[in-house]
Amino acid sequence: MTRGKIKLEYIANDAERRASFRKRKKGIVNKINELCTLCDIQACIIIYGAYEPQPTVCPSRLDAQQIISKFWEFPEVEQTQRLFNQESYTIQRVQKSRKQAEKLQRINRITDMEILMHQCMAGLSSLQNVPLNDITEMGRLAEQNIQDIKTRMKELEKNWATNLQMGETSSTPPKDDAAGPNFRELSLFHKS
Repeated sequence: MTRGKIKLEYIANDAERRASFRKRKKGIVNKINELCTLCDIQACIIIYGAYEPQPTVCPSRLDAQQIISKFWEFPEVEQTQRLFNQESYTIQRVQKSRKQAEKLQRINRITDMEILMHQCMAGLSSLQNVPLNDITEMGRLAEQNIQDIKTRMKELEKNWATNLQMGETSSTPPKDDAAGPNFRELSLFHKS
């Protein structure tokens, strides 16, 4: 039987809260011990609970004191370098989400320009009502696509020439399925 998802909220029932505390405390202490053993690191945890007169210290009080003393010996910059509280964590997540959103907006903008460009080439749309900055951006996008095709054609020609020098007997240049037609056919459409 699978366990259902639990809500992360305060447990009102005292007996359930106490049982959950004991079970989760044991689990986190086990995780710290596993982490120390598997990764050969030093770590400690101190848990203060309302149900126990003394805090739980893992691995031992002496080890915890040594680890904490070692931590305090570092310069303050290194101590706080990876320190997170709820506020700094949330700020970091928001910044990361904003960067992701900006990247997706750029990708969507390019995709919209490509769709409009293809519609114009197919005669399905006109540039009459398109703002000038969009037309300028489409021009830059077209120039970049042409440059990418030229670069790819040069790479294919170089590879073909290298293969001929190495003794391949094929008289036709290789086709790049991802790029579509063979590079000699592309050069017929666009002469520099």
